[in-house]
Amino acid sequence: MPQLLSELLGLGNVLDKKGIFDVLLDLDSSYYINIKRLKVTTVPEFIGSYEKINTFFRKIGLLLNASTTFNDKAYRAAYNMFNFPEVNEINLGVSKGTSGRGFGPELRKTILNDAKQIISAGSNEPEIFHLIGLFEDNVGPDRISDMIARIIYDNIYQYTIRINKELGINPKAYPHLQFNTDGILINPYKSHILLLLPKDILHQIPIAQDWDDIDRVYQENQLIKNDFNELISTSWSKLTVHDKKELCKNHIFMNPSLLSTVLNQYRTSSIDAYDFDFDTVGDYAIPKIVKSLASELIPTSAPTFSSSYEATLCICKKFKDITENNKGWELLYNPDGKPRKEKIVQRAFFCVAIAYCEANNLDLSPESDAGRGPVDFKMSNGLDKTIVEIKLSTNPNVVHGFTTQIEEYSKAENTSNKILLLIHNGGPESRVTEVTNLYNERIQLGEATPTLIVINALPKTSASSYNR
Repeated sequence: MPQLLSELLGLGNVLDKKGIFDVLLDLDSSYYINIKRLKVTTVPEFIGSYEKINTFFRKIGLLLNASTTFNDKAYRAAYNMFNFPEVNEINLGVSKGTSGRGFGPELRKTILNDAKQIISAGSNEPEIFHLIGLFEDNVGPDRISDMIARIIYDNIYQYTIRINKELGINPKAYPHLQFNTDGILINPYKSHILLLLPKDILHQIPIAQDWDDIDRVYQENQLIKNDFNELISTSWSKLTVHDKKELCKNHIFMNPSLLSTVLNQYRTSSIDAYDFDFDTVGDYAIPKIVKSLASELIPTSAPTFSSSYEATLCICKKFKDITENNKGWELLYNPDGKPRKEKIVQRAFFCVAIAYCEANNLDLSPESDAGRGPVDFKMSNGLDKTIVEIKLSTNPNVVHGFTTQIEEYSKAENTSNKILLLIHNGGPESRVTEVTNLYNERIQLGEATPTLIVINALPKTSASSYNR
C-alpha cells in the first residue's frame, strides 16, 4: 500500500497542519519546487533562496561570457557548475526507479552552448536559466525542479533537521527506523535519506504560470505573436514543440529587445500557493483517500488465486465495488466535482491495487507507470502476465482503446490476458454503449476480446464531502 510519511511515523495530520509535505515514501509525487514560490516564501530556511539561485546562474553567465573557445578553462568551469543530478531524497517528479535522469553530459553541453550564444547576443540575465524549457528540447518540469532542488539542497537539508527536531523524529523515538549521523530519517523503501519540504514552495508546475509552456508566451505577448506570424507560413498550433522551441531560441532569446520583454513579464509575474486541499494533481489527495478506504480493502478471509488474470480480475471487481457502492468514486473527482484526468485515475487504481495485494498477502506484484509508460497496470508472476488499460468515458478515444490500443499493449507484453476498465465519469453515454456492444458482438462470434468491466463512477454526492 502507498506509504505516507505520516503513517510510518504515526503523526496523524500533524504534517498537514504544520504545512509540511506529507511525502509518499515508496512512490514519487508529481509536484515540483516552484522558483516563484521561493521568491515569496516566509519559511526561514528558504528566505533568500531565490536570490541564491540567481547568484548561481550569474556566475555561470560570467564564465560563459569570459569563455573564448569551446572547452577553455572558463567554459569547463561553467560546465562543472551546471551539474544537476536528480535529488532522489525528496521523492518528487516523474521518474521510475531509484534515480532519475537529471542533466546528462550532452544536454549540459547543448544548454551551455545555447546560453553562451544568448549571452553573446547581448543578454546576461540569470532568469534565462529559469526559462530553459522554452528553448531547449528534453527539458521538462522534472529536470527544472531537479535543477532548483540541487542548488538549494543545503536549505532543504537544514529545513529537514529543524522539522525533525520540532516533531521529535529521531532514533530514540523511532528505534526501529534508521537515521544518518545528522538525525535525518533514512527512507526504508529507497535506502537514502528522506528530505522534507514545505508545501508552500511546491506546485504542479516548476516555474511561474506555465512559463515552460511556449504557447503561453506566444499567446500573451502581442509583440512576439506579430513577429512570429511574419516568420512562419503555417499556423502556430500546427508547429511541433521542437519547432516552437527553435523559434523561441532564435527569435526571442537571441533578440535582446524581445528577450527583455519576456524577462520583465516573468519577473513581475506571481503564482499563488498550490491548494493541496483542492489538489488537481491528485498525488497528494488520492493516497489519503485510499487510506480511508482501508477497511474496505481488508478481506474477511485471504483468497488464493491460480493465475495473474484471476487475481487482476478480482482487483478490478473490487475497484468497481469500492467506486460504485462506497465512496471510492471520490478518487475520480476534484473537490469541485470536475472529473480528474485519466492519468490521475490510473494512479488511483494503482493505489487501490497495491493496497488490495498487500491486504490479501498476494505474492503477485503489481506494476504501474501511472500513465507514464505503455501499460496502465500490469500484474505479473514470472511469464504469467495480465494487463489492464483504463479509459474514461470523457476520453474520445475510448473505442480506439478497446479495439486497438490494448491489443498493441498485449502484444508488447506477450500476453493474451487483458482487461479494459471503462469508467463512466460523465462522458457521452453513447461511448459506453458502443464499447459494450462491440464487446458483446465479439463474445457472440466467439472472437478473442479483452475482458470489459464497466464502472459507473457518476457522482452520488458532492465530492467536497470528503474530509481529510
